[in-house]
Amino acid sequence: MRPIVMLCLLYLLSPMTWGDGRSNQQLSELSSRSQLLCASAMLYFNPEERAPDPRSLTVVFHHLSTLETYVLQLGQPESLVQPLHAMKRIFAQLDSLPSSQRERYPELLRQMLVQQRQLQQAAVDILSGVRQSSSEAAQGQPFNAQSQALASLLMDYQLRFYPMPGKHELTMKREQVLDLDRAIEQRFEMLLVRHSEQAELLAKIRGNYQFARAQLLQDKGRAQGGVEFYLSRAVADLDELAVMTRPTDSGQPPL
Repeated sequence: MRPIVMLCLLYLLSPMTWGDGRSNQQLSELSSRSQLLCASAMLYFNPEERAPDPRSLTVVFHHLSTLETYVLQLGQPESLVQPLHAMKRIFAQLDSLPSSQRERYPELLRQMLVQQRQLQQAAVDILSGVRQSSSEAAQGQPFNAQSQALASLLMDYQLRFYPMPGKHELTMKREQVLDLDRAIEQRFEMLLVRHSEQAELLAKIRGNYQFARAQLLQDKGRAQGGVEFYLSRAVADLDELAVMTRPTDSGQPPL
């Protein structure tokens, strides 16, 4: 490989060349995307589902690939690498199990959820130590916070109806779910006021949430795949808005 090509690749992969803003966004997305990954995994690897939708499996692959890319660009800190690799190993086990052993799904999914929490906490710890400009904090963070809130609610929804023994220690209490819903609604109101120039897209995102809201808040019945579609789309759009509203440094390449 020519030296100039190698230098270009190193430039692209180094988080320092992108600036703190990009690194902060990736750390935030590690939290939201890892939750979306687990939600999709629970939807597909459900021992009670005889004909799971293969699109959920494709989504899991996509989120794993994205998480790997982000961790690589962040410099592969061990606190992120270890839980991510564990999640990959667990997913490989799940994907290789024959349908006759689907009763093993819940225990493997429990292990994945534990690793997801470790990955999420590691990202939070790193992010808390990263310096942010005041303009970044004022503009990017509310979108990131809303993205993570929707991802958390979706993952909890899938877990609520997933056949996993002893899952009460992993799910939110009813009051917490309702509090999170209220916080989400209040943040949408705040975002619409502060970012009126993005009112059309924000209204669409809010509409997706409200369309799925009744399902998300229910505590009886069964999980619906359509909820995952609408919430995942909302999370992705909020992450895009976080990038769009983040000030870029001079000479810094766009996402």
